[in-house]
Amino acid sequence: MIPLRMAAYCRVSTQKQTQLDSLVHQRLFFASYARSNQLHLTHIYADAGISGRQMRNRTEFLHMLDDAQAGAFDVLCVKDISRFARNTVDCLQAVRQLKQCGVQLRFLSEGQACMGDSEFILTVYASLAQEESAHLSKRIKFGKDINARRGRVPPVIFGYTRTGLFSLRIQPREAETVREMFRLYLAGMGAAGIAAHLNHAGRFTKRGNRWDARGVRRCLDNSIYCGVFVNHKSTVVDYLEGKTQALPQQDWYVHARPEWAIVSRELFEAVQGERRRRRAIAAQGKACGTNRNT
Repeated sequence: MIPLRMAAYCRVSTQKQTQLDSLVHQRLFFASYARSNQLHLTHIYADAGISGRQMRNRTEFLHMLDDAQAGAFDVLCVKDISRFARNTVDCLQAVRQLKQCGVQLRFLSEGQACMGDSEFILTVYASLAQEESAHLSKRIKFGKDINARRGRVPPVIFGYTRTGLFSLRIQPREAETVREMFRLYLAGMGAAGIAAHLNHAGRFTKRGNRWDARGVRRCLDNSIYCGVFVNHKSTVVDYLEGKTQALPQQDWYVHARPEWAIVSRELFEAVQGERRRRRAIAAQGKACGTNRNT
């Protein structure tokens, strides 16, 4: 008798080493399950560092659905429903798609083994997984707000090396690039011209990418370069879709950190004034059908 072809799906939501280790353990678990149940394991689909709330961002999950459509396997095994999806609608749509392809879906955690055959039970468990995700999102949001109040810095910011959750050290070479951006802008060069100048000189972004006008403008507008760090400018309003909303200025958290200053406050304010002047000219030019240089 030819054994059924088995595929498996596993997921971890962060790139932390502990969760990546969990991904390895999940792979071993599926291999063991296939051997003990006389199944032929054909493929393990694994999304690392991906949330289960949005199907569209899960490359391997979508790959799995495409392969199911192509008849690549007969059985799909998932350790538990929270690994499969934390969005009830996505979960049910995926389950129905797999059934239409003739794929048998098995959840292998204790108490969930029979869910694949009952959409009602599946909906209950999927809703519980989504609710757990909602509570987790609230806890994360609360923690981020507390840390923002204390002045937690982003993990990557051009001009600096992060030395702790709330501390930075100026990176001399990158700091000189920041100063050149400000000087060139006040000298009359636009953001696109500055980006081209830096790229030509081989002075790239933190991640080694080429500069563009948007990246330059973000630097020119960031008050951290004059020693004023501002965070909590936006908040998540839809955790399932990952949508954020800008907060009014009175809700921002402003931290004076003069030791992080790369340019003077006077130079920063002069650039902001020039930015406003050029935007006003650009707005007038747009009304007249002319180009802008911001």
